[in-house]
Amino acid sequence: MTTRELRSEVRAFVRGFGLLDEERTPCGVQVAPREAHALTVLADAERAGEQLSQSDLRRALGIDKSNVTRLIQRLREDGRVEQDVSEEDGRVRRLRLTSAGRRMAGRLEGQSLVRFQSIVDAIPCEERAAVVRALHVLNGALSRVTRATEEQPHASDASDSP
Repeated sequence: MTTRELRSEVRAFVRGFGLLDEERTPCGVQVAPREAHALTVLADAERAGEQLSQSDLRRALGIDKSNVTRLIQRLREDGRVEQDVSEEDGRVRRLRLTSAGRRMAGRLEGQSLVRFQSIVDAIPCEERAAVVRALHVLNGALSRVTRATEEQPHASDASDSP
């Protein structure tokens, strides 16, 4: 595999799966994908008996503070998420789904499973395990590269010393 082949296949997947549509998810639900991801992360945490903070959501989604702030504001305006100030630490914003947010997260889960089942069905049975293994390897490589990049000092942080 070459760098260009990998890039070409990832680009084709992103476009073919519908990840560039800002108005609806790849499973066809009329909600921005970033909002859908936030709702599913919050729903998963709720099912696990956890309550996430705004910082937890930021880390889970891999976005910066200003983007998560705007995202939470949109979800609050849509009546899908409520936000409270933590009693233990006033700087911490705790998030929870509203009943509307839970319904949307449930709808997203159902539609997502239908979409992914149709994809699984379209992959020859003997290739399915290889596809999952390849995605696992790709996600692992991406995680390692991301961690290494985050650990490097930014150019603006570098000192004049060698």
